[in-house]
Amino acid sequence: MQENEGILREEISKTIRKLLQKRVTKIRFRPGKDRIQYAGPIYDHEEIEGMVNAILDGWFGAGKYTRRFENELSRFLGAKKVVMTSSGSSANLLSVSALLSPQLDQDVRVKPEDEVITSALASPATINPILQNNLVPVLLDVEINTYNIDPQNLKTALSSKTKAIVVPHTLGNPNQIDAIADFARDHDLFLIEDACYALGSKYQGRHVGTFGALGTFSFSQAHQITTGEGGAVNTNDEALSNTVLSLREWGRACTISICDPLHCPDKSCPKSISFNKSFAFDSLPEDYDKRYTYINLGYNFQPTEIQAAMGITQLRKLPESMNKRKKNFEILHDEVSKYEDFFILPSSPTGSDPCWYSFPLTIKSSAPFKQKDIIRWFAKHNIEVKRPFAGNILKQPAYKGSNYRIAQKLANTEQIIGNSFALGIYPGITEEKISYIIDVLRRIININKT
Repeated sequence: MQENEGILREEISKTIRKLLQKRVTKIRFRPGKDRIQYAGPIYDHEEIEGMVNAILDGWFGAGKYTRRFENELSRFLGAKKVVMTSSGSSANLLSVSALLSPQLDQDVRVKPEDEVITSALASPATINPILQNNLVPVLLDVEINTYNIDPQNLKTALSSKTKAIVVPHTLGNPNQIDAIADFARDHDLFLIEDACYALGSKYQGRHVGTFGALGTFSFSQAHQITTGEGGAVNTNDEALSNTVLSLREWGRACTISICDPLHCPDKSCPKSISFNKSFAFDSLPEDYDKRYTYINLGYNFQPTEIQAAMGITQLRKLPESMNKRKKNFEILHDEVSKYEDFFILPSSPTGSDPCWYSFPLTIKSSAPFKQKDIIRWFAKHNIEVKRPFAGNILKQPAYKGSNYRIAQKLANTEQIIGNSFALGIYPGITEEKISYIIDVLRRIININKT
């Protein structure tokens, strides 16, 4: 029976390969006619075969594929523990929520109305968890060329209410994270690294996302790897990882990291029983099943096995994807460096090795064109460009009336919202496409030189 199933699965795999081969038949790129996407998923038959096998295995919730993905990502990052989640946004929400958990010691845990230092140049997924947990974001400006905060400004934001720092590695560019980590340690602050756009980026030879108490990653369709939607939290702190696991699964005391969900034990398992040794369980019968004991106000942010199966293959291909991103970034950087009269070029701190998500540029005020002119020009030539995130997050309608504090004048963030744009560098942008992007850029430069 098992042998017959194996034969049938192989037949399915052969069919998948044939179908994908037809889809990837090379069609020559037609400059100006074929649209160049800013970003997108890159996958082949291997990811689809993995996902189909996960479906055929018959368990769709987090299970063996999820644990394998978590273990392999943990090894890649050099982190002790990885918890896969339904998205990067949920990874951020779980990380911030973990800091308020009653599982943490009373004297260290974060409480509502405490302050959290973060960047004003933010994705909603970075700042929303702070507000959703009734904490107060304290906003810092960014450097105009790195799009990240300057660690020297952290003391400007510090107050007696400060309990944490949530720092995004903007567009994959590493912060000076050692200085930020030192500041957090010196002032007894939790540090969360939002590395959702920065998988593969390193600082001083170490992966970003591993310097703080918690790090987060996103595997959305356009990121360095994709699981369709998906994310992860990593940490070297076992207590925090258990709290994140609990919060990921409704806040329960017993988590799937302990057991195989396909063969989840009954109440005979000692790990699944509450013996009322904790004050938190006093109100329940002493033999109450810990799988249905809830110790946190949690969520259901579990991934699916289908996502994890795709992620396993994507992780294996990550080094090649990183190389292609870096090559495209370097080609664009070499070209745009000829036009520094018009643009502020992106740069990274000494000792960093970024895996950029995209190629950001800020138009100088002396340039003969504006942000809208550039965006329209590229759109006219069928090239998609983007603005960096939400710009100054406080300008967005959703945050009107929110409880926040501005630590300094947000001059660079203001400049970025009105003058910056980003070109795509993902692996789907081939040499032909990058050459066309450069040609279109040269044309608008030459038009405005005359």
